[in-house]
Amino acid sequence: MAKLTINRGSLANDGTGDNLRAGANKVNLNFDEIYTAIGNGTTVDGTIKIADDSSTVATISANGETLKILGGTAINSVISGNTLTISADASSLLTATGTTTLTNKSIALSGNTITGTTAQFNTALTDNDFTTLTGTETLTNKNLTAATNTFPTISIKDDASTIDTVALGETITFEGGSGITTTVTGNKVSFATDGSVVTESSTDTLTNKTISGADNTITNISSANVTGAFDNTSSGSKIRFNFANVAAFPSETTYEGMFAYDIAQNQAYVADAGGWTKLINENASVGDLSNVNISGVADGQALIWSSAQGRFNAGTAGTALTIQEEGSSLSTAADTINFVGTGVTASGTGTTKTITVAAGHTSGTDLDMNNQPLHDAKYISHRSPDSTEIQNIIVTVATKTSEHYRFGQGSSLGYVIDGDQSPILSLSPGIYKFDQSDASNSGHPLLFYYDQVKARAYTTNVTTNGTPGSAGAYTQIHLEGGSPTPLEYQCSAHSYMGHGIEVVTGKQARLNITSGTAVGNLSGTNSGKSFTINTNYTVAEILVFVNGICMVPTDDYVVSGNTLTFDTAPATGAEIQFRYLGG
Repeated sequence: MAKLTINRGSLANDGTGDNLRAGANKVNLNFDEIYTAIGNGTTVDGTIKIADDSSTVATISANGETLKILGGTAINSVISGNTLTISADASSLLTATGTTTLTNKSIALSGNTITGTTAQFNTALTDNDFTTLTGTETLTNKNLTAATNTFPTISIKDDASTIDTVALGETITFEGGSGITTTVTGNKVSFATDGSVVTESSTDTLTNKTISGADNTITNISSANVTGAFDNTSSGSKIRFNFANVAAFPSETTYEGMFAYDIAQNQAYVADAGGWTKLINENASVGDLSNVNISGVADGQALIWSSAQGRFNAGTAGTALTIQEEGSSLSTAADTINFVGTGVTASGTGTTKTITVAAGHTSGTDLDMNNQPLHDAKYISHRSPDSTEIQNIIVTVATKTSEHYRFGQGSSLGYVIDGDQSPILSLSPGIYKFDQSDASNSGHPLLFYYDQVKARAYTTNVTTNGTPGSAGAYTQIHLEGGSPTPLEYQCSAHSYMGHGIEVVTGKQARLNITSGTAVGNLSGTNSGKSFTINTNYTVAEILVFVNGICMVPTDDYVVSGNTLTFDTAPATGAEIQFRYLGG
């Protein structure tokens, strides 16, 4: 409670101050607070009690008694004015920042922490140094025994991964093996070969060793440093003999019998003591042969043997031609071959006959039967292959020339059979395989038809295999006495590439194509009267039936191109049939 003050008023007895009762109350309240603060509320205590660290209590009277505050050991007390200062004697006490030398003191490490580096501790030591776990120090006069200390062991492993553990104090022995010796000098172990081991710089002779060419590189092999010949009987061996050109070849005398390949000319050679000899391959010219001279050769010339020069020279052949019949049927002197032709005679007996061309006649006009007329032939015999024999016909495809029957029509390409552009074929009954394995046949399947426009395919006894233009591709037909004739061999994808086939003893095709039945009036150039028909037929080559009644050509219908037009349109629903005459 704040101190209470009695209000005396502005003037005496002016009625503005506290009355006696109020004033007395303030006096009592002030005394109650004082007695409570320095007493027990009733009695005032005029003393001060002070206790030390040992709980000893001193009572000092507030009535003028003096309280002394004295310093102790290394503690000083100073009063200046109304300030009491207590300070430590730095020369006698340890402080946080002071530097003091301790004498005869025991510091318990269990209750204190001493910090610093090993170097700092070693600086403070006067008789020796500390060692550390991670430091590098030199121990002197120390006895380290396994009985009182723990040391790590050393593990040693050999090539076979066998591991042995060596403890401190045990002996490690280094022993040499085959070709290896060991020497201990001081604290050094030396390993050396004894001369039986091959090293990078040693000069040695290897015996009974296998060197893998896949894992090793052997260089500088020459006659100067290799004794004896190479002898390799293994299959799949590889070695290169390619050179930039002939000039880069080594000496043929030194390497007689060596094979070499000229990259520049793509030619192979073999070394002979007299020089490098060129080897003949499938792409070589006949002129590469040493006994053949083709210089100045011209069209129509042949190689003629010159015994004087010992070689063949290009020149014009003589008028005598020696031939032998194919096969072995010409076997005795009684066998003969007869030739009939203007200016051509044959002579000789046995297996060899001679054809002689008279003066003024050439083989080109008298002996070449290609594209020549056959005059007054007695007969032509056809050989029919039996059931086990198949006649192979080679087919290729080339650009049409004027030789082709349909040159300028349809496809610009045509079939070529045995060098001729789409000839008409006369075939006896038998089996014929049209071989289309040549790459030029790609995209041109050969099939058979009754007519050139391929309106109706002929498939009886016809088989195909593979894809034209690929190996093994062919179309095969088995012709018999009842096979229709003529037939057409044509490309199924393009027009007019082939020609006709006449089947000897074949059955003539007369009424061989029927259009089927047309119901109602078909659309055409004249609605209800015109119908689309097969091409290349005249009005006289088509029989037309309406409801079974044969119409009269020209009177009842006319033909223009591939359109047939009735004079009077057939009734709706009439049965109409077209029959083509002659295939």
